[in-house]
Amino acid sequence: MKKEVEGAVLSLRFMVAGLAGFLVLSLVAPAPEALAEVNESAPSDVSGSAEGTADGGGVVTISVESSVTTAGSGGGDGGGVTSSSSTSAEVTVAPVCFYKPGETGAEAAQGISKTKKALDSEEKRASARGSKMAKERHDKATTQIDKNFPDYESHKDDTQGRWYGRHCDASRLSPGTNPTFKEDFASERKAFYEANPDQNIWVPAGQQAPRPYISGTRLAKVAWDAVKIPAPTVETNPKVGSQGATLVGMDTWVWATGNTPTSVTAKATAGSTTATITAGSSGLQLSAPDGKASCTGFGIAWHQGMPEGSSPCTISFNRSSAHLGGSTPLAIKVAYSASYTATDGNTGTLPAITTTSTVNLPVAEVQTLTTNGKNPRQN
Repeated sequence: MKKEVEGAVLSLRFMVAGLAGFLVLSLVAPAPEALAEVNESAPSDVSGSAEGTADGGGVVTISVESSVTTAGSGGGDGGGVTSSSSTSAEVTVAPVCFYKPGETGAEAAQGISKTKKALDSEEKRASARGSKMAKERHDKATTQIDKNFPDYESHKDDTQGRWYGRHCDASRLSPGTNPTFKEDFASERKAFYEANPDQNIWVPAGQQAPRPYISGTRLAKVAWDAVKIPAPTVETNPKVGSQGATLVGMDTWVWATGNTPTSVTAKATAGSTTATITAGSSGLQLSAPDGKASCTGFGIAWHQGMPEGSSPCTISFNRSSAHLGGSTPLAIKVAYSASYTATDGNTGTLPAITTTSTVNLPVAEVQTLTTNGKNPRQN
């Protein structure tokens, strides 16, 4: 008896799959590995700010607005006035999950009818063999079909309108180069299914297909990639002689100037979803040959009368730049960590962005320069 019951189950599954593959795909959520398709065909109707493709997964154009708060001319720790500026850019993003066009109303109704007849026949045979679960399996399958294709009989003669089914395209997350591809895909699929509980949607002929869905997470990542953060600029002291050299053995004050962002915000919207990104930095990172840096924050601009040792950001050199051709390359880095929140409930962190620049700084021995007896910082 056990073998007969198992055989009935396998036979039922085989029959459903064999007679109505389209319907089975609608009944059972596809596995992620089965979804890696690339669809770049001719345009079709997709609503909103989307350029459609024949598979329904149009490319959505979004506007990214970003603003930066800079250190000001006096550095980022109270030595100057901060300022802010805003920019905007348009970028395109291919939705990972969307509603894909399937069969017409007539085709789907015909397939459903055949499948239900097959289910009826198999249920009768399984019951005749003594299967106590045959009716339960039958009723569960037919109920699921009716749920996934609501009111399908009213479209049985429609040869123009189509059913659109939920679909996710894994290739749009660049699985070959994206180290978090699996996690990203699972997150996108989960968010799409939660936001779109209907397995299939009926779209009459001439009406627009469902708008492609962009999750808050994907929106934030695309927006963050579009943000352009200016490279850091700095000023230094002392500046001695005609070359404006600093001195061996003396703390060189370093501070960020007006073009160096201390924080960045960005916002992007697709459909009803808005993602807001906030990013900040702990300050300047300094390095140079023959130099030892000690830097916290974005530095403080030197002004006459400021005491030695009061700068939070300095670098000291133990050798002149003569052996380097007359100037020492001072490398400046600023690392920005970012996080996001979205109106669809998604939150998270984003990859850090590091901006860099280099200043060629002359470094001289104090005995080779004339300081006129003044404090070298005042020359």
